[in-house]
Amino acid sequence: MALTFYHGHGSPYSWRVWLALEHLGLPYELKVLSFADKDLTKPGFLAVNPRHQVPTIVHDGFALWESLAILEYLDEIAPARHLYPGTAQERARIRRLIREDEEQLDRKGLTPIYDELYHTPEGREPDRARIEAGRAKLVEELEAFGRELRGDWLAGEAPTAADFVLYPDIAYVKRIGAKKPLSGLEGILPAPIARWAARVEALPYFGKTFPPHWRS
Repeated sequence: MALTFYHGHGSPYSWRVWLALEHLGLPYELKVLSFADKDLTKPGFLAVNPRHQVPTIVHDGFALWESLAILEYLDEIAPARHLYPGTAQERARIRRLIREDEEQLDRKGLTPIYDELYHTPEGREPDRARIEAGRAKLVEELEAFGRELRGDWLAGEAPTAADFVLYPDIAYVKRIGAKKPLSGLEGILPAPIARWAARVEALPYFGKTFPPHWRS
């Protein structure tokens, strides 16, 4: 099986796929693309993915992008561990948690804060009301996800796709809180989510996937 994984450090969508690849134990060749060097718009990569985005995988000549499609594909080709285990209802719950992370925690909570603090047009101050609204939404969603834990993980005794989708967003909450005091995100994680994040960070392959530019 020949699987190539195109990744960009700092992309939460790509990070979820890297965690999943390591968890599943699938062999792969890693190709790291540079956002700063505009690698995603170069002809070589556009020949693989005309939408010029990461993550992208190529498996035995089959190119696939969109992180959730990739997670489901990896789940189907993995020989042992699974990202969507259990009954039809249990698998549906994992998918529901993923959508809630994307639509509620990320889009309505984290993204407005990130946009205001990192993408504010020159000459305009960050919109504090928008930041506070995003923070309030994050508080609500983090508490909700804490209640969704089923033991150590979101779906039971082992990490699933839901854990790997949620974690990069939590990592961004932690990083923005540490780097941008105006965000008000420092120490925002409720105890159940903080303990869960520590379990993700203790996984043997976690350090391999951590964005190197975040270490400083």
